[in-house]
Amino acid sequence: MVRIAKRVGIGLAGLIVLALAVVYGGSQWVLSRSHAAPLDTVAVPKDAASIAEGGRMARVMGCRDCHGASGEGLVLLDDPMLGRIAPPAFADIASRYSDAEIVRAVRQGVRRDGTTLWVMPSASHAYIADDDMGRIIAWIRSVKPGPKDETRNTSFGPVGRALVLTGMFKGSAHDLSAAPKQRPADMGQYVVQTSCLGCHAMDRERPSDDGKQIVPPLAAMAASYDTAAFRKLLHTGVGMTNRDLGMMRTAALGGYAVLTDPEIDAIHAYLKKQAEQQ
Repeated sequence: MVRIAKRVGIGLAGLIVLALAVVYGGSQWVLSRSHAAPLDTVAVPKDAASIAEGGRMARVMGCRDCHGASGEGLVLLDDPMLGRIAPPAFADIASRYSDAEIVRAVRQGVRRDGTTLWVMPSASHAYIADDDMGRIIAWIRSVKPGPKDETRNTSFGPVGRALVLTGMFKGSAHDLSAAPKQRPADMGQYVVQTSCLGCHAMDRERPSDDGKQIVPPLAAMAASYDTAAFRKLLHTGVGMTNRDLGMMRTAALGGYAVLTDPEIDAIHAYLKKQAEQQ
């Protein structure tokens, strides 16, 4: 009986080792796979006003929510089983990436070595106009390295690798190219496309990237607010009740607070129109 139990134990251990090898090998292939994406060039301004506007748009687009308010980098997730999601410091990116490589990373979610980025909202950032992209790059290149810069890298634990292998956790790489040359006149549609849709779906609820929240359908949610309440929501992250809105509060305080009232009104008008058409 003892001998049989040992054989069963050895067999189970062997299966576990085999499963881990399959998960590691398969996920490593996904993680190291190269993605073809063009290297587009944009004009990068040097003047102070453009750099300041680039910093503002980096907030609106959520860049500074993930990479730190001052561009110092952050660790968004650190779990031994899932892994670590650590968007790097902008000074480090600026030292290693060309302008065209930054454009590709933001818009197509592809690193300079061709592998995919993770948790980069590139599907929505693909719509960032060339002139705004140039301003954002100008601001990124103005960020100086500091002692608080995050140096840890993104990595994956066994559960994270299993999610990658099964496609339940998808990389950010894609080949969509939809950016206009200049910021569109309709600021409402533009901010929705480039920023809001990074978390929300227009017509349905969806889980947040960290799985901790259910993100409401964007159009219907916005349509339920009047103008004053929607301005308050985007400036402060406080909704029509005192309930903690989690990621929405973070997004508002981190980026949307710098939107002007006319810009917020344009977003509201666009989303109300989308809700009416559903």
